[in-house]
Amino acid sequence: MAKKVYAVLKGHNVGIFSTWAACQAATKGYSGALFKSFATKEEADEYLGNKPMSLGKSSGALPAKSAQTTTSTNSAEGLTVVVPYKIPVQIYTDGACDPNPGATGSGLVVYEFGKLTTLKYGYHSPNGTNNTAELIALREAIKLACLYIERGLPVEILSDSDYSLKAVFVWSEGWKKKNWTKGGSAPIQNLELIKECYALSRALIGKVQMTHVRAHVGTEGNELADRLSVQAQLQQVTGWADFTDETNPEKILALSRG
Repeated sequence: MAKKVYAVLKGHNVGIFSTWAACQAATKGYSGALFKSFATKEEADEYLGNKPMSLGKSSGALPAKSAQTTTSTNSAEGLTVVVPYKIPVQIYTDGACDPNPGATGSGLVVYEFGKLTTLKYGYHSPNGTNNTAELIALREAIKLACLYIERGLPVEILSDSDYSLKAVFVWSEGWKKKNWTKGGSAPIQNLELIKECYALSRALIGKVQMTHVRAHVGTEGNELADRLSVQAQLQQVTGWADFTDETNPEKILALSRG
């Protein structure tokens, strides 16, 4: 019989847990705790909101395919930080801003066949917003994705910014047809960044999967990108560089979170 997994949506810790004892530890005594058991990790992901975006026929989103999945337990409490790969290359992005608007930073991590291979951070601005930081991280992911596509490797880009994904891959088509306007008097916020991302992303249509993930639910790639974006903000890293302060995921996850 397949082993159950437990998804905690609200609790002391949130995410996907591999044992009932760990699930209890994450929820016992927490007012309004929300959790369920599932037969598969995919069902648990759906409960937590980790699912591909529906981008329409013109978006080029790849259908999900069955493939290998790897998991690793990264805490004594039994929290299973899952690194699934249905697509060979996964690029996670995130942006940080404190306050909003205020100082920003962007972060990005890459998994190749389930193995963490890249840690990038930077593009600090003293006067940005959370949305600009998210768009910048997405822009760098698009650039990287183009390189992987040239090598024949399908790519999934994962972001917890629903706004960024939709602005670049959904709304931009309509805005472009209206000469980059909304058709009314309201201006499009962050227009230059969106136009840059849009132009870069055209080469990816039909070749990438865009996925919106919930923030801070224990998905390793999302959590790591978050920590890197915060470090870019705190260290005021204005360029775009490899994060070399630490390469151990557990130690990176212990850094300040956004």
